[in-house]
Amino acid sequence: MKAVLYLTLTVGVLWSTFGLLMLVGYSLLSYVSPFLNDLLNITVKTSRWFLAFTLSFLASGMCTCLYSLAKANGDNHVVFLSFAFSSSALSIAIQIYRMVVNGLGWFALDLFGSYGDLSLVKLVSVGLLLLSLIFFSFQFSLIRMERYSP
Repeated sequence: MKAVLYLTLTVGVLWSTFGLLMLVGYSLLSYVSPFLNDLLNITVKTSRWFLAFTLSFLASGMCTCLYSLAKANGDNHVVFLSFAFSSSALSIAIQIYRMVVNGLGWFALDLFGSYGDLSLVKLVSVGLLLLSLIFFSFQFSLIRMERYSP
């Protein structure tokens, strides 16, 4: 059982780090947007959808970390796991909705407009959705394990 907790903590830390990097990248991009507009004539727009996706992504990873720590201490750990599961579902729902509305490269189209219509961005977006689905299924297996554990 300890191996599962260590794995959960490691995956949660990696997920939180990735979400934090996306949040820092978004913040830096919005900070540097006047310079990009002057130098390259690229207008960077703010995207509330991308910010909501990033925050739910980060919250899911942080709550997964807190779940493993609370379970190791014997505290109420199901609250953290259920919040991690619901925020992961929210991030997947945001991704799928924006993919339906804007296409596969939704976050680059939201941030850069027509400049973000690249095939590499579409592959990154699909890869991010697949990673989110894998993490969602990992959290679902943790919920199932909690349900059937004594």
